[in-house]
Amino acid sequence: MKGRLMKEMQKIKKRNEVKTEETWNLSDLFKDFKHWSNEFNNLPNEESLEKLVEDKYKSKLSSSPELIYECIKFKDDLNHRLENLFVYASLRNTEDVANKESNEAVGKIEIKLSGLMAKFSFLEPELLNIKQLTDWLKKEPLNTYQFRLEELIRKKAHILTEQEENILARISVSLNMFDEIHGKWNNADLKFLPALDSNNKEHLVSNSRYSLNLQSKDRELRRNTFNSYFSEISKWRNTITSNYYGNMLTGSTIAKIRKFSGFLEAELFDDNIPTSLYDGLIKSIKNNIDLLHQSMKLRKKLLKIDAVNPFDRSVSLYESKEEITFSWEEGRDLVLKAITPLGEEYVAVATQGLTIDRWVDRAENEGKRSGAFSWGTYSSRPYMLQSWTGTLSDVYTLAHELGHSMHSYYSNKNQPYHNSGYTIFVAEVASTLNEALLSDYILTHMQDSELAKSVLSENLENFEGTVLRQCLFAAFEREASLIADKEEAFTPDTLEEIYMNLNKFWYGDECNYPEFIRYGWMTIPHFYSAFYVYKYATSYCASLALAENLRKDKNQTREDIFRFLKAGGSKPPLEILKDAGIDFLNSDPVGNAFANYKRNIELAEKTFG
Repeated sequence: MKGRLMKEMQKIKKRNEVKTEETWNLSDLFKDFKHWSNEFNNLPNEESLEKLVEDKYKSKLSSSPELIYECIKFKDDLNHRLENLFVYASLRNTEDVANKESNEAVGKIEIKLSGLMAKFSFLEPELLNIKQLTDWLKKEPLNTYQFRLEELIRKKAHILTEQEENILARISVSLNMFDEIHGKWNNADLKFLPALDSNNKEHLVSNSRYSLNLQSKDRELRRNTFNSYFSEISKWRNTITSNYYGNMLTGSTIAKIRKFSGFLEAELFDDNIPTSLYDGLIKSIKNNIDLLHQSMKLRKKLLKIDAVNPFDRSVSLYESKEEITFSWEEGRDLVLKAITPLGEEYVAVATQGLTIDRWVDRAENEGKRSGAFSWGTYSSRPYMLQSWTGTLSDVYTLAHELGHSMHSYYSNKNQPYHNSGYTIFVAEVASTLNEALLSDYILTHMQDSELAKSVLSENLENFEGTVLRQCLFAAFEREASLIADKEEAFTPDTLEEIYMNLNKFWYGDECNYPEFIRYGWMTIPHFYSAFYVYKYATSYCASLALAENLRKDKNQTREDIFRFLKAGGSKPPLEILKDAGIDFLNSDPVGNAFANYKRNIELAEKTFG
């Protein structure tokens, strides 16, 4: 398990210096941008597509269910082609966000996608005016689209006229620019000063190195990294406040145009999630927040500090007697062993993906997008982005993103294109289940090892990061959205005060709150995918329940999990989870998760003293 110590100040490679085996294989999509351009140039132009749609489909769909089927399939086939182009260009852009060729490609395909899909703005309004649709959708050939059309009927009250939908479709690129602006700022504009450790040695500070430095045992390095990072972030408070305000006000305005009471209701509506679940989750967290305070008290004691600062929250509670780092191969093989409860087939697919098929782009290089994700298209392999630095956290990130990729793999293989895309509400279940299995494997097979003790600490940090911290973000979004819904202006002071007050309530009296913590909200990219982060918490609670069920009844739970993975987006998300044995409306997965958290705190108190 023990890998080599990382060289903190090693030179970060340029993209063309990275070994091929450390990169993903995007050939499922396109061999290179030359082939990408050939496909792009073969797309219909807006004028020819508009004429075709006018001649064959528009104002004619009520004539037969067969024509409706043909129109929907034609749109889906075109969207699939556009999706391949968009994902390839976007993945290439994440390799180096400053690369001119990929930036231009992303811009071109965004405009093309928006323009072509706008030609189908008539489709939903026209379908909703067909009186026979409810009967037709239950019979061939339309029954393959039954769930999709039933969802359309459910959303009827919030669908606008054809002209209005066309306007929104045409300006969709502009409305999504806030996310892109934040991404460019976060990945290309920020310049951080190096941080000194207690021996006066310089360490790089970057988006990917920030979290690595904050896991260091050297508190001076952690403090200086935090100060370097937020010293730069704070300079942009007016710019990022304006950008976030634009994002929130746009979402709130569109929600009202679509006859929703507010931004939250609009965002949850697509998943058929009641707002009471969101608000109830935050209430449950607040009611149990004393457990986080108990954990912070333990952290203060074990780290032997006067108060827990923000830069003290990521360091392991247990100071291992040996440096625990992992080569890529060590981390990959550990993850593959951990997921064996999911069966031989699951492990075989994952093994091929992490070796021969090169699903993962794992090298750190200049300009590479920070963070990690899993992405792909219906016809491609799954792809994962990560910058491997050898930490235990990297191993958990790999397990997490592999869960996403395996979910997509099974969904795409078992559902037609139009039902393959699962919602974000269920998207984090498979990923966090893999994390839970990784913890179980280490604690079961490596008892009393330095790694197991570190994982016990990691379990607490995972719950605090994935459930408690994400719900702090969710509470922040909720308060910000209420301001936007009232059409009141955001100021940096307003948002910073909300964020600071939430931090003080969440983490309690054992912690210190330096002024720089006020700017933490500015660094969260998921705020530009509104009301996303609460789903990390619900998913994590669901995955803990599935892991517990696996321990009790492996065969039945494995069947439940595969039913979940293969379901894609063929049902409402709460129903898909219910089929897997997780019922958020009539049971208490959140309460059960807190019971698990409490046991881990008590075990940590006993183990670490």
